[in-house]
Amino acid sequence: MMNIIIRKAKAGDEKGLDELSREGLKRKDWKYTGRNLPAKNNKRTKERLTSKENLVLIAVDKLCNKIIGSTTISFKKTGRTRHRVNLGWGVHPDYQGKGIGTELVTEALKLAKKKRFKIATTEVAFENKASIKLAKKCKFKIIATIKKGLLTDDHRYIETALLWREL
Repeated sequence: MMNIIIRKAKAGDEKGLDELSREGLKRKDWKYTGRNLPAKNNKRTKERLTSKENLVLIAVDKLCNKIIGSTTISFKKTGRTRHRVNLGWGVHPDYQGKGIGTELVTEALKLAKKKRFKIATTEVAFENKASIKLAKKCKFKIIATIKKGLLTDDHRYIETALLWREL
């Protein structure tokens, strides 16, 4: 990963993040997402980057200055779940299988621990074997199966796994 850097996302990264999401969804590579196909200049992406309850890390290919992966750390600043984070991640289809997702999630977990969160959770489609493998590699454990956990764009229900780990 010599030519890949991982950094916090900043204003101006919206276009690259939307292109990443569009490509993953277009190739039917991303099974689980809380988003629909992003529009150009997606306001939701900008809101995610500027939210006080999200941290976004991105992987950038330095050779072509392209965002090739991201992970979002979502949390509540107040309330009874303020000790928890939820992670979501994605890697560009052309860059999968190279350890980029593992690096992103590892860095996200380190950052969450540094910020004194206690528990991390994620939800992954069982069909997404690579993400299940990545979560387990990062010491997440499956704690529940959710039947019909996700309605896909082609109107199928698929099972998801709810995973957690202590920080």
